[in-house]
Amino acid sequence: MNKKFCKVVAMFVVTATLATGCRSTEEYKKIAEAGNKYAEAVDQLLIAAGDIRIEASSEKFLRNDRVTNLNVADYNKVSQVDDRRIEILGKIRKHNHLLQAYFAKLFELADSQAPQQASTEIEGITSNLNKIGKELQGSDLITDPSVFAGVTNVIVGSQLRGALREELEKRNKTIVLELTIQKELLQALSQSIEQDMALIKIAQEERLVIRPLIQEELISDNKEWIEFRKDVLTMQRRSNELKEASEALEEFKNVFQNFIEGKLTIQRVNGFLREIDSFLAIVEASKTTSN
Repeated sequence: MNKKFCKVVAMFVVTATLATGCRSTEEYKKIAEAGNKYAEAVDQLLIAAGDIRIEASSEKFLRNDRVTNLNVADYNKVSQVDDRRIEILGKIRKHNHLLQAYFAKLFELADSQAPQQASTEIEGITSNLNKIGKELQGSDLITDPSVFAGVTNVIVGSQLRGALREELEKRNKTIVLELTIQKELLQALSQSIEQDMALIKIAQEERLVIRPLIQEELISDNKEWIEFRKDVLTMQRRSNELKEASEALEEFKNVFQNFIEGKLTIQRVNGFLREIDSFLAIVEASKTTSN
């Protein structure tokens, strides 16, 4: 399972603690662990988003085929839409990887006596990040591009020095923009999945739950029928989880801006970690229920 997205969170918050006086190794460990768990959960949700899209279109195929016999052209038309969505999800995960790489190098700038190599590598990372970010801004998931127009430069606080200060002065607007792009994508995916899940619920409840129940023959496997019904009635949780992930990323963006401005406190860091814990609890509860 890819953990890169959560490492973005982990690397940045560790960098933030370097500038706010939190020097405890145990604190670093706690932050990194929370970030890794967060990223793993989000990555699972992104993978699930692709699976859900395919499941929804498959249910639509079955439903429509009962009304009129479909042909290859009908199939290809829908599959092309699914292929584009899977491609976008792949780009979102690549975007995560580049953000993770950026914050890893940002951490090196904050903790290194020889930051030149990290600065050089950041140039390549941000070039690729900007390229894929522009591609994602043009995806059909972004319905209001004007939201990105409000991203502006942040005044770097006086507590930051050296190479780290130079980097944040140069590129804080770029990184805030990329975080905004990802937050908007997660929010849009939540809304898209909500629609997909509604379609799946209606189709599967009719096909797997209601139809076997009302037919004259007794249900052959009662336990299986109960499991089908439970799955159908609880499947809406996935869209809620992505909404929580989007909200957590918005908080992460705010923490990053506070860090740049020199306004970040340990209390704010701890509040952010509590938000991550809340998100993880929702994901874990859903996982336990589905098992």
